[in-house]
Amino acid sequence: MIFPFVRKKISSLRLGTKSILAVILLISAISIALTTSFISRQRSSLTEELRKRAFSLASNMAFNCQYALLSRDIETLQNLLAGVKKESDILETFITDMDGIIVAHSDTLLIGTPGEPSSGLDSLIPQKWTQTSKKDVWKTITLVEIERKPAGSKETMLFSPPEKSDYSNGNGAAQFVREKLGFVVLEVSLKSMNEALAAGTWRAIMITLIMILGGALVTVFLVHTVAVPIYRLVDATRAVAEDNLDHTVPVTRSDEIGVLSSSFNHMIRQLKVSRERVEAWNRELEAKVAERTKELKEKHAELERAYEVLKSLDKAKDDFLSLVSHELRTPLSSVLLYSEMLLDGIADSEETKIEFLTTIVDNCKRLTRLINDVLDLSKIEAGRMPFKLEQLNIRELVSDTLTSIRPKIESKKIAFTFEGVAEAPPLWGDRDKIIQVLTNIISNAVKFTPKGGQVTVWLEDSGKSGKLAISDTGNGISREDIPKVFDRFSQLESIEHHSEGTGLGMTISKSIIERLGGEIWIESELGRGTTVFFTLLKADQDFELEEELDRVEGNGALPDPGPES
Repeated sequence: MIFPFVRKKISSLRLGTKSILAVILLISAISIALTTSFISRQRSSLTEELRKRAFSLASNMAFNCQYALLSRDIETLQNLLAGVKKESDILETFITDMDGIIVAHSDTLLIGTPGEPSSGLDSLIPQKWTQTSKKDVWKTITLVEIERKPAGSKETMLFSPPEKSDYSNGNGAAQFVREKLGFVVLEVSLKSMNEALAAGTWRAIMITLIMILGGALVTVFLVHTVAVPIYRLVDATRAVAEDNLDHTVPVTRSDEIGVLSSSFNHMIRQLKVSRERVEAWNRELEAKVAERTKELKEKHAELERAYEVLKSLDKAKDDFLSLVSHELRTPLSSVLLYSEMLLDGIADSEETKIEFLTTIVDNCKRLTRLINDVLDLSKIEAGRMPFKLEQLNIRELVSDTLTSIRPKIESKKIAFTFEGVAEAPPLWGDRDKIIQVLTNIISNAVKFTPKGGQVTVWLEDSGKSGKLAISDTGNGISREDIPKVFDRFSQLESIEHHSEGTGLGMTISKSIIERLGGEIWIESELGRGTTVFFTLLKADQDFELEEELDRVEGNGALPDPGPES
């Protein structure tokens, strides 16, 4: 249970932290191992040095005390022990005989008491190093012996250090034999050694800690040097994952990490360029889609408008055909009726025949006017009506118009007057078309003016245009009916004159005036007569002919295309 938890905790640490911990643990383990090994070797070395020193002292003492021990010279032995006792680390020293009885002791009170037991010491050749029951106290036991010749030979003793020697002659016969006299015992304290060892251990521990600390600092520095760029790369990848392509990694080194950072920045730049291209393509595609959608909407709107226009044209065509057929049927019926009456001989007198023929001629003229008006209206609306622009004198045109309708004026005793500026400015227009307009308007004024009434024409200067007005003293038109005057086949209710005209005169007049760049309108009130106004562009020196032609053609008036087929 513990190990998975530890593994989970370790895996959650950052790479730098794990690296630092791993290196510190490795340095600590190596340092502790080296320190432990050093302390162990130091202890062994100091212990061995102390043992050798104790053996050396004991050996010298055993050699020096041979004669005194043999002769039981206690004073000499005590002196020897006192000299050795002065050595550092020597706690006690004494000499025993072979039976283990203390012969000399650094503490004189213990002389004669049992020292080392003799059992087991016979095999001591020549020294022994053993631990005592006292803490940190070891002792060395050194055998004291002399050499003498074998029995039967001349008594000779040889005092020598306690070490093994070959006392045989060249023939293999022993020249000397060893005689054991006793033992020299030294008790050695390890306190000084332990203190020195403790001091060395502390020094080693301090050195180890310094090494661990130094290693940790170096590790932190190295890991920081390596890990910080990696952390920056990690932060950059997270930023890129969060759709932040403006985040870059600072490149401050030229090793592998620097190359990686530079490559990462290059990748981000390429990715940003690719995204910008995709976004540009998306914007272009969206713009094209929007443009195409707009075009489709416009086309759809145009189609709808065209459909509505076609519907209105189709309805207008039906209405037009209905009105035309109605207008044609009336005079044709009259012509047919009077023709049949003539054929049947109903007209028994010459006057009746003349009356019938006159009626037939009048209806034929009306049919001719109707057909001409319908053709003119269709040409104007189709833009095929030819216009010949020239400078017009309105007074002359009014005079020419009166010539054709003067009989009607005189028959109704209508007073006709022309008013206006003394010198009327010339106006732009088509002579024949303006005469047609004047004829339609003045004829209507005469037609709807009662006998003894008055028709007045006057011309005004209106800035860039000349304004002509034709007024009558007829019954007038209601405001609701004024817009209907310009409708096709529109005839206002009039018992006396309802059958006269085609109902297209004012429609044609409006189309002509507008094609010439002018305006036409009506002002009227019931019981107060009617006034028809229209304007034409002036043709003085302030205007260029080409400009006026452009304006006229812009309003649908076209040059004469030549003879019609």
